[in-house]
Amino acid sequence: MKKEHISSSYSIWFPICIGLIFRLINIQAPIVGVHSWRQADTAAMARHFALENSPIWLPQIDWAGASKGYVECEFPIFPYIVGQLYKIFGIHEWIGRSLSIFFSLITILLVIRIGSLIFDQASGWWGGLFFALLPLNVYYGRAFQAESLLILASALSIERLLVWGKGRNRTSLFLSWISFCVACLIKLLPIVWLGIPFIVAQLYSEDINEPLTFKEIFRRFSIIFKSIGPFLYGSTAIIITFIWFKYAYSLGQESGLSFLTWEDNSDRIRLDMLMNIKVWLNLFLRIILRNMAIIGFPLVILGLWDCYKKSVGQILWAGLIGMLLTTIFFMGSSSIHEYYQLPLQLFLCPLMGRGWKCLHQLIHSFRMNKLILSIILLLISTISITILTFDYFLVEKTQSKIWMPLATRVRNEVKPESRIVSVTGMDPTFLNLSRRQGWLTSIKDVNQTTIKYWAGKGATHLVGSLNWAESYVRLNHKDSQNFLDNIICKNNDFLICNSTTNSTYFIPINELID
Repeated sequence: MKKEHISSSYSIWFPICIGLIFRLINIQAPIVGVHSWRQADTAAMARHFALENSPIWLPQIDWAGASKGYVECEFPIFPYIVGQLYKIFGIHEWIGRSLSIFFSLITILLVIRIGSLIFDQASGWWGGLFFALLPLNVYYGRAFQAESLLILASALSIERLLVWGKGRNRTSLFLSWISFCVACLIKLLPIVWLGIPFIVAQLYSEDINEPLTFKEIFRRFSIIFKSIGPFLYGSTAIIITFIWFKYAYSLGQESGLSFLTWEDNSDRIRLDMLMNIKVWLNLFLRIILRNMAIIGFPLVILGLWDCYKKSVGQILWAGLIGMLLTTIFFMGSSSIHEYYQLPLQLFLCPLMGRGWKCLHQLIHSFRMNKLILSIILLLISTISITILTFDYFLVEKTQSKIWMPLATRVRNEVKPESRIVSVTGMDPTFLNLSRRQGWLTSIKDVNQTTIKYWAGKGATHLVGSLNWAESYVRLNHKDSQNFLDNIICKNNDFLICNSTTNSTYFIPINELID
């Protein structure tokens, strides 16, 4: 296949600049809002890497009680990098967001490359532009979590493997393998949703544009499984991933703290949800809205139809199948955590770019093409901005007003080495906002026994809100009233019994002991 280049008529700077503008919105926001618990843990690790100067294999979180807080988790390369930047520039959470933006902008370029290598220059460019605009990409392209690096590593692995398939460049293959290892260390699931496309890519490595018969596909599959190269590529990546997660498991067993749940009762795998039509419908609608901004859906259909006729396009089909399999096996997590669908963008955006190229070819009028192009970009931009504003940025603004005054008070009045009790359920958002370690508890579990236990372990203050069970979950009024009557208002000197801003409380824990 003829080697493609991005010419001046398709400048990469336009989608990158658009992506940068969208991702800079609210960059200074504290870690609150959508999936703040996940971002808070990542930010806490980065803070501890900086303050404790600990090595990358000893990640720490805030909800550790009186212990150091070493936790079982995926390979913490993202918070570790942020931690090193903290040592230079100070602890500012916009630094973590900026790093995510940097990774996301490079991914835009890689999506352009992937689309150009599989289809053509124009399809790749439009795919990159769509990646820059779509709401899910924008939000997690500036969120304080490792997803931006995960998508970058995955995109680089795909792009380098495609380059290797055309020229057999060993450096490209090595970079693809390194990137694949990093992606699997950050999140286990790329073993499936990257592994399947990589196997399919091997089928077309010699004559990448020639359609293959079923007999030829079967023959090539047998060659792949007998070849040492693909075996080493996959097996070494799996071994490296296994070594880390085995070590992380032992760390979690020692500390009792873990992000990863391996027990049979884990809600990651929910077989009962697979037969629930409502779950699938909600998941489908969410993907249509946030992954494709509605307008992208017909473009994806056009792209799928076109690439089905081209052998190399089967790589994108394989990626979608891999994502479907991971969704089925981890339906519990996929239905709750929308960032589990983020890798879909690596396959959907090139298809959207190809779909636009197909639409362009169907309409022969230059004026009509220009008009439709303008309408599509305007609609996608409008839908994306609307979703980002109301579903993400407005939530961040609202939650900041509620929690930041209390967090600021904790920072000012509680010593950095002191421990606090955050009455926010299992949500560590407030601990990270206050930059303190301590305990997480629910309002129902606050009683004289637990209060004495926390005080004995060194806790200095009880903090929380009478309106919120977690930073984003409303508290039942009955539970709030019981808490007031039985715990706080026994002592009429507590100002909380009158009124406080946003109904938050900040109480020395010793004063609660009978």
